[in-house]
Amino acid sequence: MSSHDLKQFPFTANTVSNLVKDWHVSVVRAAMYTDSYGSSCIREPKVKQSVKFMVEEAIRNDIYVIVDWHILVDGNPNLHREEAKAFFQEMAGTYGAAPNVLYEICNEPNGPGAAWRDIKTYAQFIIPALRAIAPDSVVIVGTENWCQGLRAAAASPLDFPNVLYALHVYAGTHRDPLRHEADFALARHLPVFVSEWGLTDYTGRGALDLDEANKWVAWMHDHGISWANWSLSNADEGSAALKPGAGMDGPWRDSDLTPSGQWVKSKIRAD
Repeated sequence: MSSHDLKQFPFTANTVSNLVKDWHVSVVRAAMYTDSYGSSCIREPKVKQSVKFMVEEAIRNDIYVIVDWHILVDGNPNLHREEAKAFFQEMAGTYGAAPNVLYEICNEPNGPGAAWRDIKTYAQFIIPALRAIAPDSVVIVGTENWCQGLRAAAASPLDFPNVLYALHVYAGTHRDPLRHEADFALARHLPVFVSEWGLTDYTGRGALDLDEANKWVAWMHDHGISWANWSLSNADEGSAALKPGAGMDGPWRDSDLTPSGQWVKSKIRAD
């Protein structure tokens, strides 16, 4: 499961443990907005404490955790690359010895200056700085067009080991054409991680498209691709797993879960 914005929807001491015990979750994603929708770790460095807290809870529960530099409105990853470098060096210095910590260096690059060549330049700046501290770290790199640009990455991949390329999908928006794009990349041996996906349209709102969601889950299962669902939060939107007003703490009754939360929980437990 992915968190939502950790400033607005922080995890508690029991959130991760209840996901592990009840949902059988094996990976959580700590999404820290860099500068979007009123949340900004660039302007409020204390926000990263929520990320550290979540990482430590994941380590305590012996599951994987993705440290997510969650750019969105600030779509060009090079815009804050010095801040990103400092952040990942700090995280690597603190958690570099932990084998279950993964680093997602740019969520959903988009807009001007965010073509794959620009993302690649950014990754070539960040990854050596991170690997100087944590040489065996696994890095997830966002792809162009809000992480739907696997074809460009497959045509010109990064020259680093232990790198995964992010694909983000929303069942209400993304269908066979995006699966065909992903198949193209997989056929060229590009390692893919679906680090964010939801059952609604790309806004996170609207009705659930369970037919397409089932197709995506089957596709990910068939290709051995790991995923994190958006989102373990009580945000007032269809993609949230918890109803508005439900506690972030857990354990959660089925009556605390949205239709999306109930469906995703069943899929995770079935695995």
